[in-house]
Amino acid sequence: MKRIVLIDDDATTNYLNKLIIERSALVDEVLTFDSAEDALNFFNQNNDPSDEALVLLDINMPIMNGWQFLDQYRAMSTAQANKIVMLTSSINPADKQLADEKNEVVDYKSKPLSVDMLKDLVSSYFN
Repeated sequence: MKRIVLIDDDATTNYLNKLIIERSALVDEVLTFDSAEDALNFFNQNNDPSDEALVLLDINMPIMNGWQFLDQYRAMSTAQANKIVMLTSSINPADKQLADEKNEVVDYKSKPLSVDMLKDLVSSYFN
């Protein structure tokens, strides 16, 4: 099953991204989380390593940001199966550099999500 997991504290961004993904019909399922903590709880409860997902993760979120999410996510058994793309509005070059240093992060993209970007991500990261 091809699944995309959206993690972004902005409900409008999640709604629009989910709409783009669902209309593309490129994946089977789209899950949205408006907090990194909720996403961690989901991955903790659904830890089948064969259940691979493409995770689109925002950096700047309250309480737990994308980097803090990655630190806690790294220790989980599902961390190997999923591919994480930082999807962010950050223009800070240090964020791009930090993403390049994280083994879990396979790509770094700037918002907004587009159909072309989605097609590229799906073809690159799903077998």
